[in-house]
Amino acid sequence: MMRSIEGFTLDDAGAQSLIQMTPPDWMSALEANLAAIQKQFVQEDGEGYASLVKRLRGWTWSHKVPTDHPDYVSLERIAEIAGEIRAKAKVFITVGIGGSDLGGRTLHDLLNHPYHNEMVISGRLQGVPEIYFTGDTFDPLRLRGLLDVLKSRDLLDQTYINIVSKSGTTAETALAGMALAEALGKDWMSRTVATTGLNDKSLLYAMEKKGAGKFLAQLPVPDGVGGRFSFASPVGVLLLAVTAPDDPLTQLKNAYEGYAAAHDAFLAAPPASHPAYQIAKLLHAAEYYAKKNSAVFYPYFDNRKLGDWFLQLYSESVQERSGGLNIISVTGPTGNHSLLNGVVNGPRDKFILFLTPDDFCDDLAIPPDAPLEGSLKIFEGKTLAELQNASLKGTAIDFTSRSVPNAALHFPKRDAASVFALMRILMDMVAVKGRLQSLHLDPLSGERLVSNEDTYIQNGVEGYKQRMRENM
Repeated sequence: MMRSIEGFTLDDAGAQSLIQMTPPDWMSALEANLAAIQKQFVQEDGEGYASLVKRLRGWTWSHKVPTDHPDYVSLERIAEIAGEIRAKAKVFITVGIGGSDLGGRTLHDLLNHPYHNEMVISGRLQGVPEIYFTGDTFDPLRLRGLLDVLKSRDLLDQTYINIVSKSGTTAETALAGMALAEALGKDWMSRTVATTGLNDKSLLYAMEKKGAGKFLAQLPVPDGVGGRFSFASPVGVLLLAVTAPDDPLTQLKNAYEGYAAAHDAFLAAPPASHPAYQIAKLLHAAEYYAKKNSAVFYPYFDNRKLGDWFLQLYSESVQERSGGLNIISVTGPTGNHSLLNGVVNGPRDKFILFLTPDDFCDDLAIPPDAPLEGSLKIFEGKTLAELQNASLKGTAIDFTSRSVPNAALHFPKRDAASVFALMRILMDMVAVKGRLQSLHLDPLSGERLVSNEDTYIQNGVEGYKQRMRENM
């Protein structure tokens, strides 16, 4: 069956074996639960931004933070900061870890030229800086390598950085930031954006307030927005603006149009026709009825970071209270030559979610007179996009024929509006899955939680931080 909202289609024909093996009364109850969950989200949205922030669902309003809220920053202001960086910097480095890193990385990987830096260095891409990332590990290998490159090319005085940390005390990020600061010199703050909590709880905010210097700008990591839900906040969109192909403000507006459309559809479209609800339903049936252990997140296009982003999003949100599927992330058809054999010949413990753009926006083709022989002959004159689509369809048919449940989420193309809508749909799906797992209810009393819904907190990550400090 094809289930869609405008521009997005979920083809769940490959999941019919899963649906058919699920008892009708169980599935009917699940569908009814989805309708009730949508009513909850509509009610919460109607309570306004302050209530959403308290529920750690402020991310749902990333496109419309009220102008009187301390975390409000206009698109024009973000575009202005990006314009100054574009005008003065030859290198722009994002320093962050987790969602503070993956949101920007994913947007860069999805929307910008795959050889962005090489294009900038060659002069074929002008008006934008080279882009690098650090602060996501203590391993010195890549940070040392980056510093060596910048120093050898005499670029340190034309390097700008964005330190992304709500508290300013995230160790991996803060220490990489300080290493960069030393390399940049005494005026490093004037070439640094601090994306952080705009209050005294943040070390970065306190540094400027205490007179240590003045940052190029401070941008908010908004309250009520967990890192893995933050790509559409200043955490991710500053980089989007810095690397915009033309006007930064236009790029931002296009992105938020997609996000706003996804927001409205999530609240208004019937759950039976909305991909977020239906994917959550399939994953829930796979986990709780079919007893699957893993979901394979399978973007069938050349992108790696979306899988990293989704792995964090899903694992930190719904792998709570001993529940939640394990996420395996691969890309197609590359993954067909690594994971596929294990899917069809290994344990039957997986559900497959494909993702693909309907339009690859590229007509690169195999020459019609290519010297191909045998089974390769049929590919003469075909575009690579045609072959990619045929490969996806063939993989899905093969899985279905072997009773491996699968579904495919189609989105329009790799542009800012579509990508923002796609990532918002996936975040909404995770929010729905959390409610299906009752993570919004107190495990002891069964009462509905307001500020501590387990979908949006991740207490499990604190242990390693404490033990590391003890070891130090």
